[in-house]
Amino acid sequence: MIDETEPGTAAPAEAEPARGQGQVQYVVAALIALVALGLLALLGYGMLRRQSGGFAGFAVNTVGQSVALAPRPASDFSLQLFDGRPFRLSEQRGSVVVVNYWASWCPPCREEARTLEAASRRYRDQGVLFVGVDVWDAERDALAFLREFSVTYPNGPDSTGAILIEYGVTGIPETYFVDRWGRLVRRWIGPIDARQLGEAIEPLLD
Repeated sequence: MIDETEPGTAAPAEAEPARGQGQVQYVVAALIALVALGLLALLGYGMLRRQSGGFAGFAVNTVGQSVALAPRPASDFSLQLFDGRPFRLSEQRGSVVVVNYWASWCPPCREEARTLEAASRRYRDQGVLFVGVDVWDAERDALAFLREFSVTYPNGPDSTGAILIEYGVTGIPETYFVDRWGRLVRRWIGPIDARQLGEAIEPLLD
């Protein structure tokens, strides 16, 4: 048989199809990995939102309790509030600051919402500032929650989870109390009532 390839011309490379197949396999593997990550993310979100008997579930503190805490400087943090204003904890020196972590889908958070708002109004003229940190939530749902309970004190989202990690928040709701000198002096896990709020705030007013 006569070789019809022109002199000086290489025969067609047989490696091209193999290389193309390798690229396809790479793309397929990448897609599979993305799908797997998506499923894991959905699973994690589902665990956070998993509920028993309605809404109570993982990462929800249903029973209120005080946690022993050695006073220490409160870690500074910043929030972009839902109304667009900035908030920085270190700029509140001279005020007692009550920091509440919450989410719109959390039943105990709903249980304590009106109590927190009433306390914020009661102690406002005594140099007490309440601030809410919204976590694991959709902004639309968070804003609806604030409207439903007529919340007037500052609130903003911890969109990266950095504040949660820094403060060691294990679930919601949780409430932290910072004195006038910027020291973290008390922590409350779970829903808090008016009496418990008063017992935590009153000693800090002296």
